Amino acid sequence: MLSILAWLGVGSPGELKDLLTDSPPSSSSPAPSTSSPTDRIPDDSDNGEESADEPEPDPEPSTPTPTPDPTESAFEAVSAGDCLPVHDTGRGGTTSVDWSAGAPPDPVSCAGEQAQVQVTAVNTDCPAGYGKSYWSYRSTTTGDTTKLCLSRVYHANYCILGRQSGDSISLALMTAVACRREPVPAPYNQIMHITGVYRAPAGADANNCRRVAGDQTRYWAALVDDGATLLCTTIYQGS
Repeated sequence: MLSILAWLGVGSPGELKDLLTDSPPSSSSPAPSTSSPTDRIPDDSDNGEESADEPEPDPEPSTPTPTPDPTESAFEAVSAGDCLPVHDTGRGGTTSVDWSAGAPPDPVSCAGEQAQVQVTAVNTDCPAGYGKSYWSYRSTTTGDTTKLCLSRVYHANYCILGRQSGDSISLALMTAVACRREPVPAPYNQIMHITGVYRAPAGADANNCRRVAGDQTRYWAALVDDGATLLCTTIYQGS
């Protein structure tokens, strides 16, 4: 024992105890660890800076599709040369035309008796004259106006309206009416029976309407189609 103490350089067991008490801790003791923050590696999209999410742009407002206008479509479907089964009812008097339909119906054969007007032009200035008129429509949907120039088509044995004052009768040349005695719209007061539709000779008048020699019938006539056609009428005498 004494030899061991002597090898360690101490002289007694008490000195050995003091030596052990004063010795520093072993270098193998683990050191307390601290965590270091992880470095953020920026990607190429933010150029080394953090970026907030950008708001998406509002979608473009959609333009509402205008509601189709069936009346405008019906007018636009009509072509020059078409014949239509429409006429003036006479309810507009002598100052305006009251058409028998709200929109152009399907065209009919110009050779048939259903044809009452023929379209001579579309969307242009319409000529004036006996047996001529126009029919126009302005769409509240598109604001566009369609205009039809019309020429009356006459058939023998059909009837039109007339306005009699004394011996004079003014013929409502765009009208059509049933051939029967019934009240007529003011200011008209006669139903006129078409007795003939002829190619007008030079200087044609009501005397050219006589159908047989010695015919004493009273006729009222008009030159239509720019003077090319003689329209002959009498006061309707049927029931």
